[in-house]
Order: sequence, then C-alpha cells, then structure tokens
Amino acid sequence: MTFKTETELFDYMEAHFYAAALADSLDETGFRNQVIDPRLGIRPLRSDFVTAGRAATLLNAPDPREKDPYELAIRAVDQLKRDSLIVATWSEQREPGIMGELTATAMRARKSRGAVVDGYTRDARKLLSMSFPTFARGASPIDTAGRTRIVDYDCPVRIGHVEITPGDILFADFDGIVAIPKEAEAEIIEKTIERVTTENHVRQHLAAGGTMAEAWEKYRVL
Repeated sequence: MTFKTETELFDYMEAHFYAAALADSLDETGFRNQVIDPRLGIRPLRSDFVTAGRAATLLNAPDPREKDPYELAIRAVDQLKRDSLIVATWSEQREPGIMGELTATAMRARKSRGAVVDGYTRDARKLLSMSFPTFARGASPIDTAGRTRIVDYDCPVRIGHVEITPGDILFADFDGIVAIPKEAEAEIIEKTIERVTTENHVRQHLAAGGTMAEAWEKYRVL
C-alpha cells in the first residue's frame, strides 16, 4: 500500500493499526524490544486516545534557576514540524508536570499529533477537553519553573529499554507505545497492514462459529 503523504500514512495507522499488531510485526522481523515497558505506567489520559507520528524529543533535567525557565521549551515547540509526536523524557524522574494545555495548543496549531510523556502532565482536564492524545505516567499541578527545565531537544532519548531517535515513528494506543526502527519502518508498516488484514479474516471466521484450530491452521495468526 502506498501513501501520498506522511499525513495520510499516520491517519491510516491511527484508524487501522493497534499496538499489539505492530508489536507482533516487530517480533517477527527480529525487533523484540521496541515496546515501551508497560511497568513504567505511561498510559493514555483517555482510553480511546490513539496517535502515530515522528518523534520530536525533549529532555528535561533538574534545574533550580528561575531565569528563563522555558527558553528551550519555547524554541523546541516553535520549530515543530507537521506530523510530529512529542516525546518528553527526564534525566531523572521528578514531580513537576512537564507538558500542559498551552503547550499542547501550540503543538496542535503546528499539526503535531500528540505527546508521549515519561513523567507527568499538567492541565489534564483541559487536555481531555481538547482531545489532544496524551500519554503520561499521570498528572501533576506542579510547575517546572525553578525546579526543572528542558536541557536538550531533537536528541536521542531513552524510555526504559527503548532508545528513541528524532524522526522515529511511534504508535501509541490503550495497549501501549511502540517505536519503529527507522531502518525497518517500510517493512514493518507493510507487514502490519498485512497482519491487520489477516486478523480481520480470522475475526470473521471465529464470529461465524469457526474453531480456533481451523483459524490457526489456515491463517497461522491468533
């Protein structure tokens, strides 16, 4: 399947893909450590949130200075590209919320597709009301000013055992968050399209009363 633009690709992924199918495709291709560890507790703020896009990374670190606390944050958000997906991480976990509703508003205006936050977000109710797909460990009202700040962006980051490079495709839904290695993205996407199609056939077979054994024998997918 071909897509005229990346926007079309990511729209298709959000409509038809699911994390489990992508994870299976990655496993079959030899990439068995591309799912962010669910034990980290990074969850969608709302169960129906789904997002796919290219990673735009932010690295936060503790910093007690109060002068220009948002300097790099402003620079990073203002240069976001269409179809980006913010990936905000920490050098070490702290209590402030490192993403919020005003930032999300600016991101949406730049056609960003959502945010994965290895930490806490602020303004959770407002993020929910604007239906901005946000995945985080939870919510915190605590501001970053005088506590922490972005120290780098568009840099490689790590969430658990998964390394994320700027521009990597990420997919996130209620099941979890999957990072697709750049060198294999075309193969993984095509394989997942095929897998989702096959699983649709299996679903129809089972819904019609067919047995699990028959489905496995015919499709080798369960």
